[in-house]
Amino acid sequence: MYKIAFVATGYILDYDGVSVYIENLVLRLLESESYENGALWIDLYLSRSAAALFEERVLSQADRRYLKVIVIDDTKPWKKFLSLQYRVLSGGRYGLVFMPNPMPLFFSFGRRMKVIHDLTIRRTPELFSKKLHLYIDFLIGYMRRFDDAIGYISEQTKDDMARFYDIHEDQKKLCYLPNGIPFKVQNYTRPDLAESLQKYDSGKQLSLVVVGRINRSKGFDRILAFLRYFDRQLAREKIFEEVVLHVAGKQTEETRKILEEAEFQHISLLFHGYVSDDTLNTLYQKSHFCFFLSRNEGYGLPLVEAMWMRTIPVISDIPIFHEIMGESYIKFSDESGYEEAIGNFIKKVFDDTSYRERLFTTLDNIVQKEKNGYLKAAENLIAYTKGER
Repeated sequence: MYKIAFVATGYILDYDGVSVYIENLVLRLLESESYENGALWIDLYLSRSAAALFEERVLSQADRRYLKVIVIDDTKPWKKFLSLQYRVLSGGRYGLVFMPNPMPLFFSFGRRMKVIHDLTIRRTPELFSKKLHLYIDFLIGYMRRFDDAIGYISEQTKDDMARFYDIHEDQKKLCYLPNGIPFKVQNYTRPDLAESLQKYDSGKQLSLVVVGRINRSKGFDRILAFLRYFDRQLAREKIFEEVVLHVAGKQTEETRKILEEAEFQHISLLFHGYVSDDTLNTLYQKSHFCFFLSRNEGYGLPLVEAMWMRTIPVISDIPIFHEIMGESYIKFSDESGYEEAIGNFIKKVFDDTSYRERLFTTLDNIVQKEKNGYLKAAENLIAYTKGER
């Protein structure tokens, strides 16, 4: 029997990419053969504020025979830190103490592994505070020196670990624990291909969607530059009768103010905030394009979610998108430009039926490649716990 301490205190009510990663990885572990036959036992550490949400989304229908939920007081940061450290030590010897993101947990009986998701902070250092730089450097420095293994979610992340922190496989045990297409979209039947192709036939209405934070790291300024360009184009030529940009996810008041002050004359902005899985999938499905112009990512969940719902991604030219999308899929960069290049891409998708069909074939192939990511992560994590990797 192998026992894992799965430290899921990074799962938060302000649902984010780490939260998605945690709930999908836990679900796949609970569905694994090792868990079902009693070879794997899990102590799941959850923050009190988010425990009910996790119960509802993941554990309500789960087999809990070999699962113990341990709730941590997170009313104050210091209480969370001390409570988590005490409870993990009180749990005894684990086969593995697993933390799905870097966090300040330093002592345990048993091996420790933390996961690095992306190092955008090092690729675009000017966008982050000195305090945050020092904190991340401290956590990763500790991981490199004292933890038994480090997980990574993509080859991009692995390359960045080597580049910025000199973390290599010949010096530290590394474990590939990939991201994937989450159950919040895979539980929904994919839209019919023929209907999705027809969505682009009328040419009268254009729906665009942005999911997640909009800031410079996520390419806010690039999206804004395109919208300003496209708004001028619409003033000169009635390319579409109606253009709507849907904005879903966590946005600051500053984001909203900047977008509204742009005073678009021919583009409507609809802010949805946090939305249910049903609403998000509906937004993807009815939108023609999903913008993802980030300066760096470790993976890119909205990208794969959009492809599952057969929405065409508009992406930046960064390493992880080469890894996911391949070399041939069109990408936009500071060199090629965003405004006119994206406008031409949108026009070609609407005007060229054969091009659109080839594009959808490409997206379907990528979906097939990415959909089992969390299953692979669970398999690799179990193998590491057993000492097989």
